[in-house]
Parts: sequence; C-alpha cells; structure tokens
Amino acid sequence: MQDLAETLLGQHLGYSFLSKVFYEPPTAEFIQLLVDDSLFDIWPIESENPDMLAGLTELRAFCAGWQPDDIADLKRDYARLFIGPERLLAPPWESVYRSEEHLLFERQTLEVRMQYQRFGMPNPKLNVEPDDHIGLEFRFVAYLCNLALEGVEHNRPEITSGVLDAMHHFFTEHLWTWAPDCLGRVETNALTGYYRGAARLALGCMQISSASFGVQVEETRA
Repeated sequence: MQDLAETLLGQHLGYSFLSKVFYEPPTAEFIQLLVDDSLFDIWPIESENPDMLAGLTELRAFCAGWQPDDIADLKRDYARLFIGPERLLAPPWESVYRSEEHLLFERQTLEVRMQYQRFGMPNPKLNVEPDDHIGLEFRFVAYLCNLALEGVEHNRPEITSGVLDAMHHFFTEHLWTWAPDCLGRVETNALTGYYRGAARLALGCMQISSASFGVQVEETRA
C-alpha cells in the first residue's frame, strides 16, 4: 500500500501542476516559482517514459533561459493556443473534438460535469465555461488521486478501489478519446518551450497513469 500511496501522491502533484498550466493564463510570478524551486529536476512522478522525459527536458531548458520580460511571449502563446480572438490552434474542450458539430457544451460536457459532481469536485466557472476543459479534466484526475490517497491513509480500501475504478473510466471514456489530439496541436503550434514541453509532459503522464490504472491505451486512444 505504501507504493500505491506514493504513486497517488506523485500523480496528484503532477496533475495539479498540469491543470494550472492549461487552465490558467501564465504569470511571471508562477514561472519564477518554477525556476526557483527547480520543479522539473524533482518532478513528482518517477518514470522512464520517453514523452515525460522529453517534456521535462524542454521545460528545464525553458526555465534555464527564463527572463521576466519573456512573460509577454508566454501570454501571447497561451492566447493563440487556447483563447483567441483568432482561430484557436488547440481548443481545450473535449466536446469540440468529439461532438458531431464540434461545438461547446455538448453531451460530453454534461457527462464530465456529472463525474465532477459525483465525487464533489467544484467547478469554479459552472455554466460560464464548459466543464470539459482539459485543465479541469486534469484537475479532476488530481482530485481523484487525492481521494484515493485518503482511502489508503484511513485504511478504507473500498473507497480507494471505487475511486480507482472511476479513474479508469475517466481515462477510457474521456481523456484518451481526445486529449492526445489537443496536446499534439499544442506541441505543434506552440511558439514557446514552456507549452511544447508541458504538452509532451502531459502526454507522458497520461501514459504512466493509464499503465497504473490498467487502461488499454491503444484501444481507447482516438
């Protein structure tokens, strides 16, 4: 159980970071914190996964060359990829990739919302922004990891087992059906090493998590 607890804690921390990267516009203060704390030298998920290692290498290089004035380029990159006003290069919502008309607030959005509500994860922008934003889906993974970890710490295996089943379902029915496409667009179109590295890191972390939770990646990946 100690190994499981360490795995869950590492993934909770990793997905909490990924959620913030993709859901929130960058700030100079946050990037400086990453640089000062050398986060990518002490990444909490241990693995030799090539995508994760490549993402970490890119992010270390970005941090090594970081200057506070670079924040303007980073904000422009975030807007180009995820916000607009021009055509988004990497729309961050599941329903855009999976619905027939490629629209927001479709069936997938409501399915994801129901999963959040089932486990008590609040959406800070409910009914304002779609629930199936990739940053929120990563936040949900982090949230589930924490719930499962609490089950381990309180010797409640039935809680941990139920949460891990939900994790398996969420990766199979949601993240693997669209997130690789989104992350691939981020990596292809990003002008900064920060977002290229984050996209590659996220894909690697998904592969590691899927192996941990028994998800058949090749069968579920779109």
